[in-house]
Amino acid sequence: MMKIGFPRDFSQLKVLFPEKEKERDLYIAAEDTETSKILGAIRFFYTGSQVDIFEVVMTYQGDQYMAVFDGIVRTLLYKMAEEGCTSLSVRGAKQEFEAYFMDHEFTEDAEGLSHADFPGEFFKPCAGCSGE
Repeated sequence: MMKIGFPRDFSQLKVLFPEKEKERDLYIAAEDTETSKILGAIRFFYTGSQVDIFEVVMTYQGDQYMAVFDGIVRTLLYKMAEEGCTSLSVRGAKQEFEAYFMDHEFTEDAEGLSHADFPGEFFKPCAGCSGE
């Protein structure tokens, strides 16, 4: 089983983000509840209506790799939408993550990838729910 949340204790994430200056940053992580191992984590900031994803580290490389990543992203974005955020910037996305965001209609800009209305993209009703 997996749980996704905002860790209060940085000690588990220190291995993934060893730089001292990252200790006070914001993170969301997925953890295997049976082994207590971190499956992946995202380092981010938010101000006003803007969320910035700065780093993604996925330690889990199994069959459900992208499903775990998608769960982390959607949990983060749901919480950020509740906080009133609508714009998302992703910096330094690697190949498979870049493809994931591009599939969600992100555009490239000088700083990475961006989307002006991520709640509208990530939380639109499925075809079955919308009557289409």
